[in-house]
Amino acid sequence: MKLLKTLLSAALMLCMLLSLVPAAYAEDDPRFAGKSWDEVVADFNTRLGIGEHSAAYGYRNAVTGEEHYFNPDQYMVSASMYKVPLNMAVAEKVYEGEISFETLIGGLTYRQLQEGSIIHSDNEYARVLWNYVGYGSYRSYRRYIAPLMGEDADTVDPQYYVNNFFTPRQMIHCLTELYDNQERYPGVIDCMKRAEPTEYFRRSERRYEIAHKYGYWEDQTLHMNDCAIVYTDEPILIVCFTDGLHNAYQVLAEFCTLMCDYAQYELDHRQPAEGAAELALRDLKLPRLIAQAEPGLSVPEPTPTAAPTLTPEAAAPAVAVSPLVWIGIALLFGLLFVFSAFGRRKLRRKRLLASVLSLLLALGTGGIAVMDLSPAAHGGLVPAMSVSTVLPFLGHPDPQESVMSFFDALELDNYEQFYAMLDGYSSLGLEAQPDDLLGAMTFNALRSSYSYHLEGESRVVGDRGEQDVYLRSLSIPALEQALRERAETELARLGNERTYRELCDEEGFYRPEIVQEAIDSAASDVFSRASEYYADHSFTLQLIYSDGWFVRGDEALVDAVQGN
Repeated sequence: MKLLKTLLSAALMLCMLLSLVPAAYAEDDPRFAGKSWDEVVADFNTRLGIGEHSAAYGYRNAVTGEEHYFNPDQYMVSASMYKVPLNMAVAEKVYEGEISFETLIGGLTYRQLQEGSIIHSDNEYARVLWNYVGYGSYRSYRRYIAPLMGEDADTVDPQYYVNNFFTPRQMIHCLTELYDNQERYPGVIDCMKRAEPTEYFRRSERRYEIAHKYGYWEDQTLHMNDCAIVYTDEPILIVCFTDGLHNAYQVLAEFCTLMCDYAQYELDHRQPAEGAAELALRDLKLPRLIAQAEPGLSVPEPTPTAAPTLTPEAAAPAVAVSPLVWIGIALLFGLLFVFSAFGRRKLRRKRLLASVLSLLLALGTGGIAVMDLSPAAHGGLVPAMSVSTVLPFLGHPDPQESVMSFFDALELDNYEQFYAMLDGYSSLGLEAQPDDLLGAMTFNALRSSYSYHLEGESRVVGDRGEQDVYLRSLSIPALEQALRERAETELARLGNERTYRELCDEEGFYRPEIVQEAIDSAASDVFSRASEYYADHSFTLQLIYSDGWFVRGDEALVDAVQGN
């Protein structure tokens, strides 16, 4: 029977944190250290001379949901940024199967209209599309795209319909919908990646791929804007509106770089969430021995009737002797009396003494036989005879020597002898060492932890025996708890010493090698002092006689031996 199972390998891979970070941002950056997003943006505005209402920004981490705004609900001229939700509205019709990219709209295929309006920002192409969506009505087109902007067309601020206005919050909602459900809007992000490769947000930022849609409109005032999905290690969604700024190009370019750096800095300096270490180790389990009797035991199964309850106060080691044996002894002494008293020779004083003694012994053993045959004897009311009062061949031997042999075999890893004396189980799993290192360490710590001594003398009634035993063994649950706590401490230490990207993978979980490093360090410490997790067990061992004494594998014994 295979009893110990390797439980650790898969469990160590499970756990929770957030995502990975680049090592390039491991050092503190004075632009961000100890500052909130609002404070970072305030410094940016001050440095570039941006007035309170001459710009509006939005930021969202597409992975964590972190979201920030400057003038979040201020309506600003969006210029050509409106072509993003416009094309989303038409592209969704492709996804739903209403049209295809080769469908003609206003004499051009939708593929031509999509690429022309987004990549080349062609206003006439865009007009064809909003007339198609709004059935020739600009207001109807604006109503149609309102849900994409996170608005109810009937309750949205009336300013929404006045001009080509959007707010930072509306544009971030639109980009979030596009990023989270990009399969519903085929071609849109691809065209945004191909749009204007060297200006606006992409003027100086070359580290990351950017899918953007810029906007430029000048009447009496210059309106220069951009919105984008920037593929930093955790992609971010950003929008920047400007109104009348003479340095608008610089503002757009530097805002994009600032937000990229902020996202990377936050990612690198993010601390593990509270309880993350516990989650990472939640499935950590040390091997458990599984008690299960197998068919074909070499030792007889225990009989269904329970053994008589013996009192610890019973006298010296006792053996049970059959009533027929007592009758035979009585007859023997009776014959001795006859030959002593009625031999051919004259009765002498010595023969008289022997005759009297034989008669007394015959009467005594006969009385014992009668008592042992009585109902009272079977009720356990007659105390068992001490081993010291009868000859060994008259009954079962003292079980104490068998008990000592049983536990000696356990201490010496002699499992053949141990199992041969165990009634009810063919194995307790002690002979099957796990394959994984931690399981093997636990297994060996358990096997080296056994020590025992016997309390008092054994007691016997019939073919049943008892022996009070004190057994010390490793407590695997206590060791497991200590290992978990130590590993959590190690994960916390590593969290303070490593960057976030070093700690976590792209899915936001602790890297397996980080968890394993914490486990290894914890195991080295905990197993070096395994004796601190020994447990003392005191119980009464039950035995049954069948051509020798066998130990009954009851719950107390099995738990103690298996370290439960």
